[in-house]
Amino acid sequence: MARKYENYFLSEADGLRISALTVLPDQEPYRGVVQLVHGMSEFKERYLPFMEFLAQKGFASVIHDHRGHGKSVKSKADLGYMYGGGAEAMIRDIKTVNQGIHDKLPKLPVILMGHSMGSLAVRAFTRRYDDCIDMLIVCGSPSNNVARPVGTVIAHVEKALLGPHHRSKLLEGISFADYVRRFRHDKSCTAWICSDKEVADAYASSEYCGFTFTDDAYLALFELMKQAYDVKHWRCTNRDLPVLFVSGADDPCMGNVRQFAQAVQAMRTAGYLDVKGKLYPDMRHEILNEKEKDKVYRDIAAYIKMKGF
Repeated sequence: MARKYENYFLSEADGLRISALTVLPDQEPYRGVVQLVHGMSEFKERYLPFMEFLAQKGFASVIHDHRGHGKSVKSKADLGYMYGGGAEAMIRDIKTVNQGIHDKLPKLPVILMGHSMGSLAVRAFTRRYDDCIDMLIVCGSPSNNVARPVGTVIAHVEKALLGPHHRSKLLEGISFADYVRRFRHDKSCTAWICSDKEVADAYASSEYCGFTFTDDAYLALFELMKQAYDVKHWRCTNRDLPVLFVSGADDPCMGNVRQFAQAVQAMRTAGYLDVKGKLYPDMRHEILNEKEKDKVYRDIAAYIKMKGF
């Protein structure tokens, strides 16, 4: 059995108490450390099955609840509120976890992997700190949205008029209505999450999933997207960094195959020489939770091994 440890740290951005979870293999030496960064409106424990798989393969893994998510809140009423820290605080929290890994396990390679909103966050992090990781895995990435500037304006206006705690149904509708319509035949507003009905239903019924973002949080999300795709201002110091994009072919966040290819190409434009992309047929947004997730798990492990880790 893998060993699990939960701890808290104080965010360097504002002192917010951030919850983190570590899963360690039974035996040493470890092959490496996978630092996971979760998506929008979910929580870290949803990644335990994948973390336990990684432990079986000899990898330690670490994940934290983003501010405004899971246990990284002052109260449940604050789910979806970023406490004014924005994208900068989220990136600093990722850096704190990353630095902790290097401090405690300095000789091990670090693989940074982010899903959905987390995939934007890990690229925003890599944009500054690519010398702190040995591999980047981008999972379920939202494609660059040309309407992002408009969304940013709406969030600023709503925040000014209604306050930072205001939960924006307008932005939620703009962001997710097309996703829901695409799978309306499944008669569930969360069907776009995963083709496994049990997973989609569990997401819908969890108080820690699917909550509406505040305007404060949407501003953080839009800023992460801006930084993730702003390759002109990228600080690429590790050109040989392996970068892998993985996504479900039916993931509405991806948009379409052309947009997925553009996201992959953006990392090459940023200066990275080893960038690959893989799509999984018939899978939706959460490929780590799909019925055939074992294939995704194995493919990721095989890719890591192929790169010498």
